[in-house]
Amino acid sequence: MAFACMKELVMRSKQREMPAQRRHELFFETAKFKTEIAHIPYKWRKRLIARTLDKMAWSSWHKIYESIAVNFVRDFAKQYVPAGINMTQDDNDIIATAKKAAGQVSQGLCAAQSDQHALLIISALCRDYGIDTPAFEELADVVARAIDHRWWRRQLRKSIGRAFEAGNIRLGYVHYRGEPYASNEAVLGRLAQNRRNALAMAATVLENENGEQFSIADLAEKTTANKSIRRGELMLRINGFETIARETGDQGIFVTWTCPSHFHATRRNGYANPKYSHATPREANQYLCKMTALCRSALARLGIGIYGFRIAEPHHDSCPHWHMLLFVRPTEKYKKHHIHDVAGRAIRIMKRYAWRTERGEPGAFEHRLDVKRIDWSKGSAAGYIAKYVAKNIDGVEQHKTREGYTVATDLNGDVELTPSMRVETWAAKWGIRQFQQWGGAPVTIWRELRRIKKEMVNKAPEPMRRAWDAVQKIDGEKRADWAEYLRAQGGAIVPRKELVITLAKDEKTVIGRYGETIKVTPYGVHCSALIGVVFKSVRHTWMPVNNGGDGAVFDLPRTRVNNCTHQNPESPKTRLNSSTFDVNDQSENNKRTTNGDIRGTNFPISKNDQLKTQPRIKELTNEC
Repeated sequence: MAFACMKELVMRSKQREMPAQRRHELFFETAKFKTEIAHIPYKWRKRLIARTLDKMAWSSWHKIYESIAVNFVRDFAKQYVPAGINMTQDDNDIIATAKKAAGQVSQGLCAAQSDQHALLIISALCRDYGIDTPAFEELADVVARAIDHRWWRRQLRKSIGRAFEAGNIRLGYVHYRGEPYASNEAVLGRLAQNRRNALAMAATVLENENGEQFSIADLAEKTTANKSIRRGELMLRINGFETIARETGDQGIFVTWTCPSHFHATRRNGYANPKYSHATPREANQYLCKMTALCRSALARLGIGIYGFRIAEPHHDSCPHWHMLLFVRPTEKYKKHHIHDVAGRAIRIMKRYAWRTERGEPGAFEHRLDVKRIDWSKGSAAGYIAKYVAKNIDGVEQHKTREGYTVATDLNGDVELTPSMRVETWAAKWGIRQFQQWGGAPVTIWRELRRIKKEMVNKAPEPMRRAWDAVQKIDGEKRADWAEYLRAQGGAIVPRKELVITLAKDEKTVIGRYGETIKVTPYGVHCSALIGVVFKSVRHTWMPVNNGGDGAVFDLPRTRVNNCTHQNPESPKTRLNSSTFDVNDQSENNKRTTNGDIRGTNFPISKNDQLKTQPRIKELTNEC
């Protein structure tokens, strides 16, 4: 008997326990884990499971490693999978979800007993879909958007698109060796959106008061929506700044400003950055905006004037950096008269703010700020920035980066994905402004002057005639001159309140898609030499033409081309889903933030609120 017991103990000791890694892998096949990962896009699952394994590696007890895996996946989903949203749905599914959400809001508002109750219902439903509640003071403005499936469609596209792109960046899909600048899915979605927009614009024909008919696509080709026109205008303005700098002896610098390392998801070698703080490209761009704003304020306090251009473009991992062509000069407020190197003083201020965050990290002094002084003897200053203008619009087939890599055109199936298309997708996805002018007179006035006829300025003051002549272009005879326009306006660093020529604006109340709104439209310019006189520009009134065909039906795009919206006297102010709508962007002034969650909450409704009964909500929704 004793011998048998000893033999059994020996046999048990020889049995090998299953390795911990194998037990971790088997846990991924259980129903418990499959439930947690069900809403994660298929593209992400392999890499997410690999990272979950790394988190579980130190534990061999199932109660610990299972908890680690579940919590890690839940935290990831909370950040990158909007609440109540299936990330695997395509654009058709998003449209269906938008209609469903708008219907839910309408049904919920039918049971609302007060304005406060209605706001709580809308806020809770927006939270369920992972989007922000419309922020307006008037209840009618909030309800009008919340019951409109088109508003939901825009918000869902933005929310899902940014969340999916942020997840791709976090999991290391976006980099040189993978999908540079933007994921393939984002680029394909942008191409599909451009095709839809092109079809809608080509199918929408407008007629002006002269009986002339054009499609919106034809009209758009005459504006800066045309990439070649946009690139040409940018280079014209850059050359104009350079001309002014040469004339006045201003010093030029070319600056590249990058973010601290914790904004970068992936290293140059393609491996994940352990310092990454999970910040999005939009947050990184906001950091650059804040630091440069502080820098410009410091320069203004010291009496250093600055003007030029800045261009935002992505690193390989989608983190933005800025290229800036700047010209500096001392102003009347400049106090350091013994310091003649104004550019050197400006560079010191820039370094102070560029190194302000995480100053001691390795490589901060070397990579955070790169400055090159413009040497006029070596050529044009515009040449420093010309390639960045071209490659961020449509002019370069291959992008050569600072790190020595080349981003070339690649194929996804039969679709060609160019580097400039990836950059355009990146800017559109994250809402990043690519090109911005610093200093100088506004380009809006420049464009408005082009709308003014010659007869209008024959007897105008000299500055007005100079500015008007500077903006005119005659093919083969005369080029527009940005430098002369700046001279007529008062110079390259003229304050806005001292501009010689300003916009004349007309404000009127119109009935749009979401009710009444204040519409501000320029209709000419003022000249400081003639107070009260308006030099009116030529503007047409455009009306949509009904061709009577049985083709596809499109919503009219919101464009500044249409200036024909008028108030409909038959439409009551509270009729929010009327068929009358404005194709222009609506003003979003007087905003406020509304937060709330009605799930599991009892609503304290006062007697005064009870007086605002359901007929009031029915009138607002117009759906019950």
